[in-house]
Amino acid sequence: MKYYVAGGTFAFIGAVVILMVMSALEPARMESFTQSYESRRIEEGAAIYESSCRPCHGPQGGGTPLGPALNRANLFNGDYLNAIGWSGTLADFLSSTVASGRPLPTIGTDFPQRMPTWSESFGGPLRIDQVENVVSFILNWGERAVVGIEPTETTDDLMMGSDIFVELPEGDVAAGQVLAEQTLGCTACHTLTAVGPSWEAADGLPGMGVRGGIRIQQDNYTGNATSSDQYLIESVVETNIHIVEGFQPNIMPNDFGERVTLQDMADLLAFLKTFE
Repeated sequence: MKYYVAGGTFAFIGAVVILMVMSALEPARMESFTQSYESRRIEEGAAIYESSCRPCHGPQGGGTPLGPALNRANLFNGDYLNAIGWSGTLADFLSSTVASGRPLPTIGTDFPQRMPTWSESFGGPLRIDQVENVVSFILNWGERAVVGIEPTETTDDLMMGSDIFVELPEGDVAAGQVLAEQTLGCTACHTLTAVGPSWEAADGLPGMGVRGGIRIQQDNYTGNATSSDQYLIESVVETNIHIVEGFQPNIMPNDFGERVTLQDMADLLAFLKTFE
């Protein structure tokens, strides 16, 4: 009988030890589960952002003439929310904005179109969990947006600035296409919509790659470029110098000179010159 009692006692002690070990490990297990769950939400939100939000808000939230930048310090540090009188959290603001959209005119902006509603609750295409996944993806930019990312100035990575006569390295067409279609979001206005002049040949004029050479010969030309290449460069870094008839000034961002490197400009120029 005493052997049964001893065996039961050892079994009980063993069960207690196992439970204590499991309890000690539970916080780490739950933290790992939470991180995995949040990572999946961010991944799913990234996919939705890429297909639905990127055309207006740009790759990685950098903004385009169609929509404001989301990956910016004043959105994450509270300055913007204070300016518009929002008293809730940033997550709540983003959820509300994605779900219900933003009508025009939006105070303090001059974007050409309203933001559509995205949640099913407001007639949009996304479930509430999909809206929250997009919000998680945007919030994922927070730490880097607040700290800021300084460009590394090396001989291979100098910023373009505004000197249209600077010597550029050899450009790469494929890299320029990535810049135009993804990184800088140029195609949102110049090919996907008609916010900016089309790069394709149209109305009796050749494509953008050679069109500049014609424009600098016109009597109303006011720029400093003396070649088609310089015209294209100047159009990027001095965005209000060449306003084509029928289009509005102050639509194209005027900070590309501080956002692109000499190599970026060379690559973008190589790509633009394929439009003949």
